[in-house]
Amino acid sequence: MTKKEKEIFANELIENVRQDILKKIPLMPDAWDGIELREYIAEKFNGITFKGTLHKGRRKDYKNFVLVNNL
Repeated sequence: MTKKEKEIFANELIENVRQDILKKIPLMPDAWDGIELREYIAEKFNGITFKGTLHKGRRKDYKNFVLVNNL
């Protein structure tokens, strides 16, 4: 994937999650503040991953690269 393709993919994915979250705001309790909203946002982004797609070796390589390169 080229740098431009990665940028497009990331922007589209983030925008889709953003729109989904914004649509749900009217349903959220008034008492929710940044703590609940952060938890909700984290859960929404966590929900877009494909569980099990990074097999053992690929996951290890991914986690190592992120750690070593401070991503």
